[in-house]
Amino acid sequence: MANSIFGSTDGLAGVLGDYNSIKNGTYGKLMKKYYGTTVSGSSSGDGTKTKGSSGILEKILEEKRNPKVSQEAEKANSTLTSSVGLLKNAVSTLQKADTFEDQKDTGGSTSSTGKEKTVSALKNFVASYNDALTASKRSTMTNVSSNIAGIMKATEANAEELKEIGITKNNDGTLNFNEKLLSDDELDKVKELFSGDDAMSYGSKVAGRLNRVSIPDNNTSSKAAESAKQNAETSSTSTSLVSSLDSLMSDKLDIEGMLSETKNFIKFYNATLDSAGKTGVSGVTSNLLAMRDKTVKHAGELSKIGITQGANGKLSMNENTFKSAGLSDIQDTFKKYGADIRTNASLLNYYSSSGSTPQSSYSSNGAYTSANDIVSSLYNAKG
Repeated sequence: MANSIFGSTDGLAGVLGDYNSIKNGTYGKLMKKYYGTTVSGSSSGDGTKTKGSSGILEKILEEKRNPKVSQEAEKANSTLTSSVGLLKNAVSTLQKADTFEDQKDTGGSTSSTGKEKTVSALKNFVASYNDALTASKRSTMTNVSSNIAGIMKATEANAEELKEIGITKNNDGTLNFNEKLLSDDELDKVKELFSGDDAMSYGSKVAGRLNRVSIPDNNTSSKAAESAKQNAETSSTSTSLVSSLDSLMSDKLDIEGMLSETKNFIKFYNATLDSAGKTGVSGVTSNLLAMRDKTVKHAGELSKIGITQGANGKLSMNENTFKSAGLSDIQDTFKKYGADIRTNASLLNYYSSSGSTPQSSYSSNGAYTSANDIVSSLYNAKG
């Protein structure tokens, strides 16, 4: 992967490279061989079915150009998480003895029969089962999906028993419940099938699989709120960072002014490091890494004026070394170092404020240009 001073320059160039590798290289032959056996199409001379495989290859490339998988997976993960919780509740209800008993109101009259409660619980079970199964096919939570697959096997093994209580399996693995096939006399069959006292019952096997599920802590709304908070902090600190750099590069400060402003610069630089790495915005991440790398590149010059970079990337200053370095050397250092990182600091502000992701393009002369270069050119034009 090629890198520029603003971050990686993959994107359309990477897609074109992948396209050539897939279509013309060994990888392409392997892909055609694999997909040719699974998708109908015309046969080539070596027995592969090129028409079908070509369509899938194009789909893969299209997804790479315009990624939608992550959004689909995020939605599937959210659905799977909630449906697993509902499925646990449904199984738990079907394992309680009072589910199958009539419920009396305070006057002693029957408010809901055992059959009504059982039918309701089975409907909830089937609905959440179907949601979990459908979502697991697109989910990235492999631990959950593998246990859903285990539940499907248990369902297959108990297909006849489930059929007796009105539950049948569709071709796609989802379930269908016909409550008309469940008579009052068959409530005991439901109770036995989902029994929590029998370790080998269908209900116990399903519950066992659900208990193995480990749901990651990925609450989408809280993550979005945290990301927004970090974006706001990064925007604020990077704005102050750029302002501080401009002051340090201006030749307008005496030694005491340079000392005071350098302390501000270090404070803003370190604060930006703290917040920028947590935004989840790729434009912020790439420019943060570039800024840190450039600081490493200037480490020798910075150390001569008392500024050092720790293992965590943060800066610190020795005031005595700074003062003894002399105003001229300090100004020269910040003119070189400051000019090198100012664009990245500006881009940190741009991407954290907009929350946008870099895209790639071509310049007017046809040369490939990364998005970071495009935006930085706008900032450079202002300066």
